[in-house]
Amino acid sequence: MASFIRSTMALAWNPLKSTAFASVSRPASLLTPAAPSTATSILCNAVRHMSYKLKTNSAAKKRFVATPSGKFKHWRSGKRHINTGMDRGRLNKAGKASYATPAQAKHLRRLMPYA
Repeated sequence: MASFIRSTMALAWNPLKSTAFASVSRPASLLTPAAPSTATSILCNAVRHMSYKLKTNSAAKKRFVATPSGKFKHWRSGKRHINTGMDRGRLNKAGKASYATPAQAKHLRRLMPYA
C-alpha cells in the first residue's frame, strides 16, 4: 500500500515524467531548462543579497529633525511650566531651536538611518 501511495504522489508532483502524460507531445523548450539571462541573474542576486531594513528609533524621531545640510535640530527644554521666576531672556532662549553637537549627530545617524 505504501509503495502505491508513493508512486501516486510521484505522479502528482512530477507530471512531465509520469506515464499519463507520455503520449502528449511537448515543445523542446519545455523539456530543456532555459539558461537565465544576464539581466535576470543580476536582478536575482540583487534581491537575494538585500540587507535587513533598519528601524528608526522612536524616541529620536520624536525629538530631532534632520535638516537638509545633515545637521539635527532639536528644541530646548525648560519652557513648559514653572516659568514665573525666570528672566524673559532665558524664556526666549528656551523657545528657540538648537542643533546637536557633532558627537550627538554621529549617534543620531545610527538611530535615524533614513533621516
